Amino acid sequence: MSSTRVAETLVDELVRGGIRDFVVAPGSRNGPLSFAMLAAEQAGRARLHVRIDERSAAFLALGLAAGSGSPAVVACTSGTAAANLHPAVVEAAMSGVPLVILTADRPAVLVGTGANQTIDQHGLFGRAVRLTARLSSTDEDGAVRSWADRLVAAAAGHGGVPGPVQLNVEFTEPLTPDPDDTPATDRRTQRHPWTTVTSSTTSQRLDVAPRTLVVVGAAAEPLVRSAVTSAMRRGLPCHVEASAAARAWPGSLRAGSWLIDDDGFVAANRPEEVLVVGRPTLGRALGRLLSHPSTNVSVVNTHPDWADPDFVARRVHLADELQIVGEVDDRWAAGWDRADRVATATVERHDAEHFGGGAVARAVLQHANRVLLGSSTSVRHADRHRPGRLPAAVWANRGAAGIDGLVSTAAGIALAGGPTVALLGDLAFLHDSNGLIRGPEEPDPDLTVVVVNNDGGGIFHLLEQGAGRYADRFERIFATPHGTDLSALCAAVHVGHVGVHTAEGLAAELGCETRGTRVIEVALDRQGDRAERARLSSAVAAALATAP
Repeated sequence: MSSTRVAETLVDELVRGGIRDFVVAPGSRNGPLSFAMLAAEQAGRARLHVRIDERSAAFLALGLAAGSGSPAVVACTSGTAAANLHPAVVEAAMSGVPLVILTADRPAVLVGTGANQTIDQHGLFGRAVRLTARLSSTDEDGAVRSWADRLVAAAAGHGGVPGPVQLNVEFTEPLTPDPDDTPATDRRTQRHPWTTVTSSTTSQRLDVAPRTLVVVGAAAEPLVRSAVTSAMRRGLPCHVEASAAARAWPGSLRAGSWLIDDDGFVAANRPEEVLVVGRPTLGRALGRLLSHPSTNVSVVNTHPDWADPDFVARRVHLADELQIVGEVDDRWAAGWDRADRVATATVERHDAEHFGGGAVARAVLQHANRVLLGSSTSVRHADRHRPGRLPAAVWANRGAAGIDGLVSTAAGIALAGGPTVALLGDLAFLHDSNGLIRGPEEPDPDLTVVVVNNDGGGIFHLLEQGAGRYADRFERIFATPHGTDLSALCAAVHVGHVGVHTAEGLAAELGCETRGTRVIEVALDRQGDRAERARLSSAVAAALATAP
């Protein structure tokens, strides 16, 4: 077949397999794919998104997939263009987001010959992809369709973990459509995939100890929802990290991270068993709790890639849904509930008096329905400063926990499902400011980006590097102040910008019904972050110690 025919057949089969969103970065070698994707959009069969930066394009596809729950496609040309997809591929792999990567390539015979823009792309992403395959212009219609269906099934997680897949397509010239080419249509049907794939669901009934703490991290939503619902029904204390499905937050501990972080409280209320659901990533204190010799640790995950970085798990259960059973020590559980109310009230009083990163996160969670949390300080503030009212859906790129691609991820989520608010630090925002750039024919997502601008990496103030003995070196190599004028940056890419300085001002802006992309900048001073966090931790500890 010609390159045009291969591309048309491939795109046609991907659409039949359920793909609706295609993202492409411009290039010559991937021209056949670009033509085919545009034709699919013009026929009303798919949506095409064009971005000039491959890294942003890949994270946009990741956001589209995360927001819709269905695989999305990103396509690029050969050479370093393909390498620029790698950060999003890694995040998709570790977050379990279904992503189909189409890397256009020159014929394999040219690899290693010095041909322009040619690198060895087959297997470029190593073990980060669930499946890698290659096609060329010599492959027949059935082979192209069969591989397309295999790739979609692997990306969607049929029989395994959802994640990214790569198809390296070797296109020969000509790379533009020939008017004499016949349309790519399935010889047997024009509606169904060449190959149909099905999978089954498993449920697990789990008997736990009377004093069991349930800790929920990132996992498939059915597992998260069933675990939390079951724990609530039994009356067990349940801590759900901010990176887990937001629908599971109601009824869980609002101050769970503060309680687990308080050594005095944990010593007096130590669980016999900790049931870890999914992959928690936000607290070092949890590692101390799990590693205590008197704690029995059980882990539940959907697939055999369970989280146990401390090597303490004694029971591992693989299931899509979970039912928790067993007797509960009601007095012990009530102690966790009382402590949660005390700690929550203490944090709320602090936020009412101090407009810092925690208060900003609280306002975003309280006023937005769909939220993407930045991977660094933002998600931690959201974890520790939860309001009573919670959003309907929350996302966080905590698979690899990188700060790259977050503007594009948020844009993809908004395009997939509607108005979205992203809470980012200034470094994360600047890292993907290219994500704000779009062509005049590209749809403008209804996206509000709240940027906490403290002129540098605020999280390092809370880590070991922020200790006073490193102060003479801290600013240059960790804090990395940049002095960027965010309003000027937004103006350059035709994105609205507003600055706020109070909780009331932020709430008012978040309450406005707006369309398109805009940035709300909250300027804060990071120099006192470490001391402020210490004061709040002391206040919570004192409140817990004196509570009846």
